[in-house]
Amino acid sequence: MEDRSKLLNENNQPVGSPTSCQDVDMNSITQKVANTSLDPAQEANWGGDDAKSNVDDEKTTSAEHLNESDGPQGTGAVSLGEDGEPKKKKKKKKKSKSKRQRGLNKPTGFEEYYVDPPVTPQEHEEELDLYDKSRPFAERIETAIQRYRARRKLDSERANLFDKYMSYGGVDSGPKMFGGNDMRSLGEQDSAAIAAATATNFVASDKTTDDAKFVVDFDGCLKGFLSSWLPQCFDIATEKQARSYTAVIRNFLNYLLYHDVCPEYVSQIHAARLTCDIGERQLWDVSQAAAWLPGDFNTACSTLFGGYYENIYAGDQEWARGLDLKMGMSKEQARKVLKAGLAANGTDEMIQKFKTQAAKSEIKSINVTNLGLEVVELSPAEKDVKELYTSLSDLWPLGKIRLREWHNPANPPEDLTDEERLALTSSTTTTTTPPREFVLFLEDIVLEKCFVGMKFDATIRELSFGIEHLDTITGVYCSFYDILPNELMMGWREHVYLEPREKMNQEAGEEKEEEGEGEDGNGSEIGNAVPHLDNDDEDDEDAPINGTAGFEKSTTTTRHGEIYGGEGTEFIEERDFDEI
Repeated sequence: MEDRSKLLNENNQPVGSPTSCQDVDMNSITQKVANTSLDPAQEANWGGDDAKSNVDDEKTTSAEHLNESDGPQGTGAVSLGEDGEPKKKKKKKKKSKSKRQRGLNKPTGFEEYYVDPPVTPQEHEEELDLYDKSRPFAERIETAIQRYRARRKLDSERANLFDKYMSYGGVDSGPKMFGGNDMRSLGEQDSAAIAAATATNFVASDKTTDDAKFVVDFDGCLKGFLSSWLPQCFDIATEKQARSYTAVIRNFLNYLLYHDVCPEYVSQIHAARLTCDIGERQLWDVSQAAAWLPGDFNTACSTLFGGYYENIYAGDQEWARGLDLKMGMSKEQARKVLKAGLAANGTDEMIQKFKTQAAKSEIKSINVTNLGLEVVELSPAEKDVKELYTSLSDLWPLGKIRLREWHNPANPPEDLTDEERLALTSSTTTTTTPPREFVLFLEDIVLEKCFVGMKFDATIRELSFGIEHLDTITGVYCSFYDILPNELMMGWREHVYLEPREKMNQEAGEEKEEEGEGEDGNGSEIGNAVPHLDNDDEDDEDAPINGTAGFEKSTTTTRHGEIYGGEGTEFIEERDFDEI
């Protein structure tokens, strides 16, 4: 037997072993243990049959452990830092997906030169069935709207505009009432039935009956929407916005033509597309004109002679120093603009009257008219007028605009007496009175924003020295401006039937009797009997719904349901309801 004393040193430690844990090379020891470890099959012999059954599990867990370790090449060794502590794993930064991967660069279907892809034979056969003339128009348009929305990428702004356009045209948005579907029932139906069941835009049944007052008019509906409803609901701050609004509607109309949804209304759809082209230009011009009108010359006349802008300007106030206030015009600037306009475009008679009345301070407004106007002719400044304004760098050359009286269909009819109405009726049957016309001064920069056919509501003042000017502008409209009854139907819902008051009172009384029988057995609740305050008329329309007044100590209610101070309150004030 080998002498074990030779294997120990004087400290009773193995020869060649380190004296402290700090001298131990953990990596080398771990590597040796890994190299000298027994095969799992051999170790299984130590534990019998139970251990053999766990050989495969131990192989997989040991492999996973080695692969997940921080050591190099999955050896299981732990990497240490400079301070001797294990290194922490570095978290991998998540790379953000590009716009292409997120689908932001996918075509929306509203690009300038976008066209629908060619229709396959299968799709053609399917659309022949979906849009067959034998199907009602309401069913076909519902299907077309549903399929159109599925093939277009509508952002929030486009979707809002499209829904407003559909609602204005009588097509409701939202799920159908009592139209619940499940995948099992949809799988047994054909494509036409599935499209009708899953449609979110639908035509209500009251619009498709024989006695319905709705007619199909693509062009008329679009004219009313673009000229009247759209400017109220959407901001037109840039020309790009105006183009985007009409582009959505034009895209939908093109889809109807391309897929032959309603061939009986093709002429109306073509007319509506032309209205889109006209509206694209006029919407932006109307927005610009509304900001520039009534122009510097008309503002000057209004400021000097008691018009709307007389006391609007606040730039000469102490609190407004340093502020860029563009509302109104100062008196000095107004006089300069007025004199330059009269010198450039005024007649000799007009200038002479102005000088005479101005010297005596007799200039005043002799007539004020509120009316609608339509642009008939635009006349920019002539060459000699432009030469006169060259020395006035801060003023625009003054041109002329010819206007014709126009009645706004949105305004109520004129209130006339029976005699005036009879005289007007008799005069219209014999001779037609032509509408009045006005020739007003307007700057060239403002004339560029106007167009023939533009309509607006305005106030015209006539001055004592023979000049007429625009005082205020309350609305500017497109040339195809129209008001439809559709606007009155926006947001309208069916009336809800309410139970008659007598029936509700009877049901409430029966419930009250049932509650009383459960507590006292005699049909009344002890300590809570309600006094009868001389209410002999049980069918009084002013009586409370439940037939009795719900008295509480904190609030006082009379037999008429009135709050404290009504009839019968003296009696209620003096009584303690717990004692009744």
